[in-house]
Amino acid sequence: MKQNNMWKKSLAAVLSVSMLAPGMGVLAEEAEAEKPYEGVTLTWATTDNAATGAEMTEMVELIKEKTGINIEFSIVPTSNAGEIDKVLVGLMAGDEIDIISRTPVQLKEFYNAGVLEPLDELAAAAGYDMEATYGDNLITYDDGQVYALPEYADIWLTYYNKKIFDDAGVEYPSAEGWTWEKYIETAKLLQNDEEGIWGSFMLDYDNYNYMYALQSGAECYKEDGTSNFDDEIFKTSLKFFYDFGNELKVQPSSVEYASGTYPYNSFMVNGNIGMFICGGWVASTLTDLTKYPRDWEAGILPMPYPEGQEASSLYISTGVAVPKTSVNKDAAFAAISCIAENLYTLGHGRIPVRRDLTDEEVDTYITEQLLPGFEHDGITLEDIKTAWFDNDRNLVFEKITGTADTTINQIWVEEGQLYGQGSKSLDEAMESIKTRSDEAIAEALEE
Repeated sequence: MKQNNMWKKSLAAVLSVSMLAPGMGVLAEEAEAEKPYEGVTLTWATTDNAATGAEMTEMVELIKEKTGINIEFSIVPTSNAGEIDKVLVGLMAGDEIDIISRTPVQLKEFYNAGVLEPLDELAAAAGYDMEATYGDNLITYDDGQVYALPEYADIWLTYYNKKIFDDAGVEYPSAEGWTWEKYIETAKLLQNDEEGIWGSFMLDYDNYNYMYALQSGAECYKEDGTSNFDDEIFKTSLKFFYDFGNELKVQPSSVEYASGTYPYNSFMVNGNIGMFICGGWVASTLTDLTKYPRDWEAGILPMPYPEGQEASSLYISTGVAVPKTSVNKDAAFAAISCIAENLYTLGHGRIPVRRDLTDEEVDTYITEQLLPGFEHDGITLEDIKTAWFDNDRNLVFEKITGTADTTINQIWVEEGQLYGQGSKSLDEAMESIKTRSDEAIAEALEE
């Protein structure tokens, strides 16, 4: 069971995009001048936080503008570790939902449960060429049919504070050879305890614990379906992350994180952090100088990668799908087509998942939609293309994905923190991660 490999791809497989009229894709020409679903209301199942976020609000407005469709939300709480997805439970009980959004692996559970509508006939009826628009980014499963359109890709980056570099007399780093070893060397040069300056900053999310292993090509599951966390690279990875705070002391320790002193937006707010490794969503917060006013300039680089390995970045993607319980599947398909084609244009740090964009059109998108937000920082077209749009960079899915993955990711958080805060040795933490993960897998398979 090699779940991790299915997420390794180059950016060329996520990008490539005649730009057609937004929201149209390769639709029949006669559809351009009309909105056949004007006044139709569809239900989108999502969490309360997602429904009220700026990106979702803008997307709902764009769907209305492009298609005439109204969107209302079915608010569903996030499932706890080990619980079945609450939206899936509702669909199996017959809840009438028109749109859902999940990662492709999560959607596989919906496919297995038989609650997803194949999109091939809906696309044919709409005169919509999914292959021409999305290529191999289409989400298919065992029967070869398309079950979801790609929604977005979020790629991890290195963000840095130019003022801290200037004050330390350190040259801005280059994307060429930007390895974790170079990152650590740079963080040490920036660290200034007297001035309260941290050279590095990362969060306490699950994927930081095992990111080094994933970037090193590690498999998360063995062929027999059990976890692969007794592979030495996972032990190396856990130590690697916590060493930043506990041994190298170039970022807050696990205890300091646990105190709540350093929230997720510390890089944007505090102004005392040299470098920050996180997803592309951070870029949209940096451009919001009203919410996050700052007197310093930011720079961006790709995510660091292990020395001797292929250049890589973590990423996450999602897909939008139509459940079988939708009472207006044709309108739902029109809505998800609009989402998939246009989400990246809203300026929230998303990478286009369309394959029908030319290089020139990608450059135009960056220049017209991304660069204006970074005028304050002096970030260039080349900076963004190198950090975000590098076709030669390997993209590695940011999460452990597979059997009992939600529970396993939570186990990594819990055991990692126990190790990071000194309550367990490295060997004890790894043994517990392995044992608990295998138990979670066995339990999931029994259900």
